[in-house]
Amino acid sequence: MFNESAPYKLVQVRKNKYSRHETFEREFIYRFYRHNKRSCIKYIVSVKTYAGGLLTLDYYPKINLTPKVNSLDDIQDLRYRVLTRQNSFGVIGGTILDIMADITAATGFQNWGFLAANLPDETENANNKRYKVYREILKRTFYKQHNVYGNKENSAIFVIKETKDEDAKKIIKRYEEIFEETN
Repeated sequence: MFNESAPYKLVQVRKNKYSRHETFEREFIYRFYRHNKRSCIKYIVSVKTYAGGLLTLDYYPKINLTPKVNSLDDIQDLRYRVLTRQNSFGVIGGTILDIMADITAATGFQNWGFLAANLPDETENANNKRYKVYREILKRTFYKQHNVYGNKENSAIFVIKETKDEDAKKIIKRYEEIFEETN
């Protein structure tokens, strides 16, 4: 399912010189395009490195996905998302997994942290649909040398290189501190 990926490009690598409220060391910014018959959508992938070999990944489409408040086209906007298969994760997921492999090879870091955002119709972020899907995808992808942990309360997912349980608890605690500073 994720054996296809779109061509991606490393656009920028920036050091954290000026931000005092975030503790990341470097940020790798990638871009790729998702083409189909009806649209071309640009995606941005941000990978941040932290002390101790920790990585976080965030991706988003570079378009306004939410309908305007008083727009008559809000239903059309939702139909457009379905027609363009914008929410489908096949090629997007394959590209993100390729970027993860690229970053792992470049930095040597192998621990990943993710926050799964809630969908527009979900009222709270706890244990949302994306959390369940992403966690299962990551479990199936990283089953050999990594353990996948999750926190249902804030929909956080952790992919941690196989270590002792006390090391995994320290890594998860540090990731939760990182997620608190970014939200």
